[in-house]
Amino acid sequence: MNRPFRENLELADHRGATWVRCSRCGYAIAPSDEDWREHCTVKRLPPSNMGPHRELLEGRLVLEERYCPGCGVTVDADVVDDATSGMAGKSSRPAKRKGNKSTAPVPVTLRASETAVIVLDLHVKCVEPTHAGYSLIQTVPKFLARARDAGAHVIFIVPAWDKGSPEDQIAGQMGRHGDEPVLYPHAYDKFANGELQALLQKWGTKTLVFVGGSANFSMLHTATTAARLHNYSVVVPVDGIYAHSDYEMDYALYHLTVVPRLQDKIHFANLTGIDFA
Repeated sequence: MNRPFRENLELADHRGATWVRCSRCGYAIAPSDEDWREHCTVKRLPPSNMGPHRELLEGRLVLEERYCPGCGVTVDADVVDDATSGMAGKSSRPAKRKGNKSTAPVPVTLRASETAVIVLDLHVKCVEPTHAGYSLIQTVPKFLARARDAGAHVIFIVPAWDKGSPEDQIAGQMGRHGDEPVLYPHAYDKFANGELQALLQKWGTKTLVFVGGSANFSMLHTATTAARLHNYSVVVPVDGIYAHSDYEMDYALYHLTVVPRLQDKIHFANLTGIDFA
């Protein structure tokens, strides 16, 4: 009686004993009490065969595949140390990968009717001089005024845990209009509960501008979802976002330059370098 063992393998009676056998062609690979892997055809492949963006594995790991000696079907695959590199068991990752594009600000002109400005966490906490976002209290309101005058939409985001508390207020300096939504998604990715996407779709939005922070939490997660899942063009004014340290700011901006296949959707600018048509 044959018993499935794993994909393309089975346990079967052979020569009065139980053997590991190819379920495709019936080739008896090895007795079940032996390491059947040692009896397979083996091939080692470079990391590029594991998919895109595997350059960090070069010289460290290889893809090891095992095939049935009878028909060549794959019966096992694993990632193993590249013993030929002399680096087995050692890390050869670079200190930092070069990003796929520069974060240097570039002027951009946006169609106002198709643009929404997402204001992240610029509520009353930011009015305190000790808050990481305090510097934006003077600069972001001027940008919001220009965006409103041009006809762009503005959406405010407040952390869900602040809802109903004394801190559940947008900073007065932001000049929020009464018809501008305030959302409270309970996630760093502000698309998480679907409310943000529903608004943007209703307005026919194609471009999102992110201001506020934190850059390495809400901005990074929401911006990547916007570009990857919802196909928005994303504009990040580097002087319009905040983080709690230089490292966290660099971390956020750097990741936006290496997200696979999204570089053409993410743009870096200054607040004064964003114009509306």
